Amino acid sequence: MPEAWVGTEVSFDLIPRDNQVMVRFRHANWEEATDFMAHCTTKWAVFLLSLKALIETGTGQPFPDDIHIDHS
Repeated sequence: MPEAWVGTEVSFDLIPRDNQVMVRFRHANWEEATDFMAHCTTKWAVFLLSLKALIETGTGQPFPDDIHIDHS
């Protein structure tokens, strides 16, 4: 686990709506807003989009074949 994640909280809520289930994702309690936090936020979005594609099409884009985001 990255040092910056210590003390943070990751949660998923599943919310049924009509004929769908909405996923509400949170990665909260960051000590401070940093470039690394922004990178992680973007990577979580990439992972969730891959999960959506997997559910809808049967093919996701998991690591290491996911979208690379350089955070340097």
